Amino acid sequence: MRVRQDAASTRSETADAVTVIVVGALAAIVVVAAAGMRAVDVFRPGGIAWTFDVDQVPIDAKLDSETAGVQGFMTQAEVIAPGVNAVSVTAIVLSIVLGALAALLVIAAVMFVAFSLLRGRIFMPATARAFDVIGWAIVLGAAAVMFFDTLGRNGVLAALGAEDVGADLGAQFWAFAPAWAAGVSVGIVARAFRRGVRLQRETDLLV
Repeated sequence: MRVRQDAASTRSETADAVTVIVVGALAAIVVVAAAGMRAVDVFRPGGIAWTFDVDQVPIDAKLDSETAGVQGFMTQAEVIAPGVNAVSVTAIVLSIVLGALAALLVIAAVMFVAFSLLRGRIFMPATARAFDVIGWAIVLGAAAVMFFDTLGRNGVLAALGAEDVGADLGAQFWAFAPAWAAGVSVGIVARAFRRGVRLQRETDLLV
């Protein structure tokens, strides 16, 4: 009976690991495609497109060409700013590229953990390092996106002649706070894995 349970558990772990690897590969494709779509959406022939919060304005609009008009309030507007300075353009590019690279690092590290599970040696130093990569990629990736997005936003405002409009740093911080919390949580998991690695070594020595 115990042998059957162990075999079933092994098959389940293998299926889970393979699923993670397949989903990870698909997620990597989605990340690259999303980065490309964002670049196309931001870099327009007429300049840099950016969405800003605006003072609430009542509007009459149609949801599509076949529906009746609806009334509502506009709270955001997308603008296209020509002549954005090179520093801000570079910052926007870095935001897109670094955000995608951070996501790809996380995916690659998760897939590595899945491969480790397939090999049957999950408590290895390399696995703990993979969790470190996940945590740091989340934290630093989110920080980089926030920093470079802010630089890009400021450049768009300068091109529009609205340099006096300040960024809501509090709102930006809380927008990225879940990512930083997740990164710290993964770091704690990495520490737990290091303890598991030590216990695995001690067990191997006893055997």
